Amino acid sequence: MNQFSDAQLVAIIQSSADHSAFDELFRRHHLKLRNFMRSRVQEATADDVLQETYIKAFTQISKFKLEAAFSTWLFSIALNEYRQFVRKKSIFEKLKDSLFRQPQLGKTTSEVDVLIDFTRGASALSPVQYNLYVMSRVYGYSHSEIATRTKLPLGTVKTHLLQAEKLMKVVLSE
Repeated sequence: MNQFSDAQLVAIIQSSADHSAFDELFRRHHLKLRNFMRSRVQEATADDVLQETYIKAFTQISKFKLEAAFSTWLFSIALNEYRQFVRKKSIFEKLKDSLFRQPQLGKTTSEVDVLIDFTRGASALSPVQYNLYVMSRVYGYSHSEIATRTKLPLGTVKTHLLQAEKLMKVVLSE
């Protein structure tokens, strides 16, 4: 398999699902991709992101178009997986920021306290408000990203989020 170019290996994989061709492609790009990830996150996390990258690439290789280099496509998958990791990683930090915008001096807040307060506040929200609030505050999606994902008009998303914010503040101030 060493004698084939990346494009040829991709063609082999797409036509016959040859695992050895796939292994060769990843062997060629693994070191660069791993160094790229390790420059952004710790080694164990880099390995997790790489594993997700390889899974996604393996399952989506049939959609790869030979208009770009395989390495470009692979690195874009890795970058998207890294962004997803960053979004998920800071859920508790985002919840803390959202629920406790004005922290009181001398008061520490544990993740359990944040989760309890979030659950209490979220119980006052409608299902739509809850889903939009979580997408915005927990996962960090912008209003336009939420509108696109939920197929709701942007104004509706903003209105529901504003109402959710007000309800959360009322419940948490009680």
